[in-house]
Amino acid sequence: MTTDPAMSPLTASRIAILTDIHGNDDALIAVLKDAARHDPELYVFGGDLAVNGPRPAEALARIIEMRMPSVMGNMDDLLIRGGDIVGDWTERQLSADQIDYLRALPFSQRITPPNGESPHNDLLIVHSTPRSPYDVLILEVEPLGTSFTQTTPAAEAIPMLNGERADLITYGHIHYASSGVIGGQRILSVGSVGFPFDGDQRAAYAIAQWDGQRWQVTHHRVAYDYERVIQQIEGCGMPYPKRFADMIAQAKWLPRPTN
Repeated sequence: MTTDPAMSPLTASRIAILTDIHGNDDALIAVLKDAARHDPELYVFGGDLAVNGPRPAEALARIIEMRMPSVMGNMDDLLIRGGDIVGDWTERQLSADQIDYLRALPFSQRITPPNGESPHNDLLIVHSTPRSPYDVLILEVEPLGTSFTQTTPAAEAIPMLNGERADLITYGHIHYASSGVIGGQRILSVGSVGFPFDGDQRAAYAIAQWDGQRWQVTHHRVAYDYERVIQQIEGCGMPYPKRFADMIAQAKWLPRPTN
């Protein structure tokens, strides 16, 4: 999946990158407040907006109100496709206009710095890889050592780039920060706003700054009342509340119950 040629070109030199909100509106509010301190010229969302959290409609409304350029994540796509118990519950919480918004999301956003040249000065934001929002690209093993315990071999990773080039490609999907180089291409993952998987309950986001030669990224963490979100999960009627509450409390991925 490549950049949508119909998208309006984006230009900025300081960008707040948010990804993987997953319906955790409290975490999103905390991140937006903290990110404002850095005075970003542009906020961009890297996918997985609504599914798996207790307040999908509220989080989605906030992104739409900000007119934040966004990309489609695998869970956004799953909601549109239907047939998943958590995705279907989430869909019932959303308005028709919100579902149409998700359906229309592109698979990437490309930002060219002022006076920069595209594509080699660009920042390319995808959910997982330029090829697919479902790819799992591991540049560094997961910090807790409980999942994603092996890096992706170059022979598998290079096709995931789908021939796209940029100064830097950023993605989410794996819910922790990491970085590496694939076939000469710089690439990094940004931690999750709503469901971190690195043992740290604080919400995560990143600031990308163009320094005149390349994009530099700093990762940020924000404390918020995650115990309140656990209460929201337990009281909202969403499927598998214990699983999602435990994921918030432990800041780690946990398998979906089989029964």
